[in-house]
Amino acid sequence: MQNKPEYTRMLPHYHPLGATFFVTFRLYGSLPKSFLDELSAWYNCELERIEQKLPGTERPTALAYLQRDYFHRLDRALDQCLHGPMVLSRPDVASEVVGQLNRFDGEYYHLQGYTILSNHCHVLLDFSAQADSVGQVDVATYKNLDYVMQRIKGASARAINLILESTGTPFWQREYHDRYIRHHRHLLAAVDYLKQNPVSAGLCSHWREHPFTWIHEQFW
Repeated sequence: MQNKPEYTRMLPHYHPLGATFFVTFRLYGSLPKSFLDELSAWYNCELERIEQKLPGTERPTALAYLQRDYFHRLDRALDQCLHGPMVLSRPDVASEVVGQLNRFDGEYYHLQGYTILSNHCHVLLDFSAQADSVGQVDVATYKNLDYVMQRIKGASARAINLILESTGTPFWQREYHDRYIRHHRHLLAAVDYLKQNPVSAGLCSHWREHPFTWIHEQFW
């Protein structure tokens, strides 16, 4: 499998071509600036410590744990729904997001699962849909994660703003959080996170009860 470095937003990492990604994206204004500033300061402090004090052989593992901890702090804050809009709790709004996720299934990725909560979404996307029979990807025609997320978020925002009669106002936060799936155990952990997140957020007692959580049958 080919690899291409993509250093995006505040979390630098590789996006292997044709990999599977766990992606979180959220509503515009769903977290206060004060929280994000505090989270950024903590992350940068930890990053500096890793780069200055740990030997090179230990840094990749430490950076992976740092990204994991960053995500968990971010997601816990979103689950609390203490700030900003929560319109994804509306079935008509959430349905538009599902429609866009399904729209590109089989073209850019194989959709493995998703859960849509009040102010954010988690999705699991397998980009091997763009690989040939031996797993090779044509770099010239490959559509990367940034391109695909722009399509999903752009189209869903336009449709939802029409529903909300708020055309012209921001809907999604520009940045998103992503991690590529490194091995099968990591994949199963990501699937379990999709299942458990609506439960831990208090939306249901079992993931199947949540109308906007879907998991591919291979993981049932």
